[in-house]
Amino acid sequence: MSASYISLTTEEAVAKYKKNYDEYVKKELVRVAQYREAYKHIKESLADQIVERAIWYMEHGYTVYGHGYNSYHSDGVVDCSGFTKLVYGDFGFELTGVAKKYDNIGTRVEGVYTKIVDGYWSLEGLENLRPGDILTWWKQRPDGTFYIGHVGIYMGQLDGNPAVICTASGAPTAIGIITGFKRWYGLHFYNAQRILPEGSWTPGKVIPGHEDRGPVIPERYVLPPQKPIVMPNIQNSQEQ
Repeated sequence: MSASYISLTTEEAVAKYKKNYDEYVKKELVRVAQYREAYKHIKESLADQIVERAIWYMEHGYTVYGHGYNSYHSDGVVDCSGFTKLVYGDFGFELTGVAKKYDNIGTRVEGVYTKIVDGYWSLEGLENLRPGDILTWWKQRPDGTFYIGHVGIYMGQLDGNPAVICTASGAPTAIGIITGFKRWYGLHFYNAQRILPEGSWTPGKVIPGHEDRGPVIPERYVLPPQKPIVMPNIQNSQEQ
C-alpha cells in the first residue's frame, strides 16, 4: 500500500460514513444546490467544472483521510493538498501535493483578509475572490515558525458566506464544505491564490491544455463505495 498514513480501517471508515451521512445531506448537499443556483451564470466554464469535480469527489470519491504519494490513486486516501492536486490535475494543472508550498503557486489574490467583527473572525474582500481560487491556512511549529498547513478550493459565496470544499472532519468521507470563518478558519487564514487563467469563468470556453481528463478511480478503496458511482459528464466538446 503506497499511503504512509491512513486514518481509518475499512470498518471504521464505513461506520463513519454511515454515522455522518444524514448530516451531510442536510448541510453539504444543500450547499451544493446553493452553489449551482448562485453560480449558474458560469455553468460549464472551466472554473465551474473544477468546483463540480471537487463536488464529484466529495460525493463519489469515497475518500479516507491520510497521506502518501498518489495515495488516492492507489487506495482512495487524501489529505488537503492531495485533494486539491487531484481535482486540478483532472484539468491539466500540475500542482504540488505539499501544503506548505501552496504560497508559490499561481498569483496571490490581493485584498482578501480576515478581521474581528462583533467578537468573531470574518473573511473580508470576498468581491476579489472567484470560484476555483485556492485558499490557504497557517499552522505553527513547536519552534514558533509558521507554515501553510491546510488548503482548499473556494466555491464562492453561499447564502452570504464564503464556502470552501476541502478535507474536513465530521463528513462521511474525507471531504466536506466549510462556511464558517468565525473561529479557526478565520484566525488561521493565510492567503488566496489564483491559478486559473482568464476566460476560466466564461461558460463554454475551452482553455487549451486544460480540457477535462476525467476523474481518477482508485485501484482499491479503504472505504468501499456505499452506493453506485455516477460518472461526471465530460465537457471537452464545448465550442471555443
